[in-house]
Amino acid sequence: MPWRLPSSSAREFRSLIIAAFTLEVSFLLPHLARTQAEQAGLMLLAYLVGGAAFAWMLWHLRHSGHLLSSRRGLAIVIAAAVVFRLTLLPLSPVTSSDVHRYLWEGIAQSHGFDPYVVAPDAKELASLARELPTLSQAVTHRHIPTIYPPFAQALFLCNAVVFGGSLIGWKIILLVFDGALAAGVWMAIKDRSLPLVGIAGVLWCPLLLLETYEAGHLDLIGAALIVLAVVTMDRRRPILSGIALGLCINVKYLWPLLVLVLLARRAARQRQAAVFVAATVIVAAACWIPYRSGITGAWDTARMFVETWAFNDAIFEGLRRLIPGPPWIPMLFTTGLLVSLAVLLAARRPRDLWVDVWLLSGTALLLSPVAYPWYFLWIVPGLALRPPAWLVVWVLTIPVLHVVDWRYAVTGHWDSMPWLWVLIEVAPFILLVGGLRRRLIHGGNVEGRPSRAAVGGRRREPLVEGAVGNEK
Repeated sequence: MPWRLPSSSAREFRSLIIAAFTLEVSFLLPHLARTQAEQAGLMLLAYLVGGAAFAWMLWHLRHSGHLLSSRRGLAIVIAAAVVFRLTLLPLSPVTSSDVHRYLWEGIAQSHGFDPYVVAPDAKELASLARELPTLSQAVTHRHIPTIYPPFAQALFLCNAVVFGGSLIGWKIILLVFDGALAAGVWMAIKDRSLPLVGIAGVLWCPLLLLETYEAGHLDLIGAALIVLAVVTMDRRRPILSGIALGLCINVKYLWPLLVLVLLARRAARQRQAAVFVAATVIVAAACWIPYRSGITGAWDTARMFVETWAFNDAIFEGLRRLIPGPPWIPMLFTTGLLVSLAVLLAARRPRDLWVDVWLLSGTALLLSPVAYPWYFLWIVPGLALRPPAWLVVWVLTIPVLHVVDWRYAVTGHWDSMPWLWVLIEVAPFILLVGGLRRRLIHGGNVEGRPSRAAVGGRRREPLVEGAVGNEK
């Protein structure tokens, strides 16, 4: 008699395959566009359709016993993840023009120019602009030198040298870090004896896939480095953790510096704080050596960004109105608040560093003066291990903000639609504050009630945390 899957197991696999098929269809939609306006609209549709399939997949994993313990389920997850990425690689970006600056600054560096000193519209780059007119004109805010930190700049230069500054070359670099992110999440799951199929929460996430492989945003690189820093610290490798975090600080500054507080406290418990902090500082400082002549320019540009840039900043705008004085004072207040929260979280006795990293990162996004959808890639890794309700809701709803890009592509009129951000923010805000309250008052890991279903001889932990968990 031929071997067959149990009926319940067969249903679970069919459901997983249907979710993968629906996601693939959603990622094919932007390829049907004939104009940029059509692509922006189809991108929004891809987010909605793909997000629905992804939400269903997360719910299904939460309630699937056979699938969670199956190698076949893991094989489906990995194979589909590869297909998704290959589908999106050829797309050109329409929801953001940031990637054009990445390419331009890499090529400018390959010609010997410092992006912290020479802005894209500088006279020194006029001949290069004539050689690359399409790319040059696609760069926005051409009068402003770069805002991107030195490790990001090194990767831009790498793309220019190895791939000629091409878009597909930059996506290949992102693919490498995507692999590093997957490896880090894989290690984190194994260290906690959780089902490996939970990695689908990261590998299939529409936000990560579309913001990375359509728009080309570098935030995936920071997310990968944060995960590697946390995993290597859990494995008592403070030097490796410091190297990863030092590089991450030079992708985007604020969030890795906040995570430094948590990791330093964990290293102190391992009696390795000095080694970890030294490795972080040395690597972070070493990244600036090739760009040391542009440090003053980098500081000026960063200060200008903090004082003038704003997008989806409902809470920060309220602080700006309440706190008188120069524009940088609300930012200083917010930074102090976040550092205080990091210290409070570090002072607790966490059973799992993973929980505190995403709580802190989510709070930073909530209070940030700038919160573009791709900034939320920094918290996507939290979907792999018992994701809290606020994280799931936020990752699924934040792509709605691309309505702004679609309206701009259709009408040519920019409207940031702050009311939309407030609407999207309400549910994650309530759930995140609840998670912080439970963590700070009760301590320990904030989890939902564990399932009693056995996986591989062990008690299976839930993949999705409830809005109100039971502390242990």
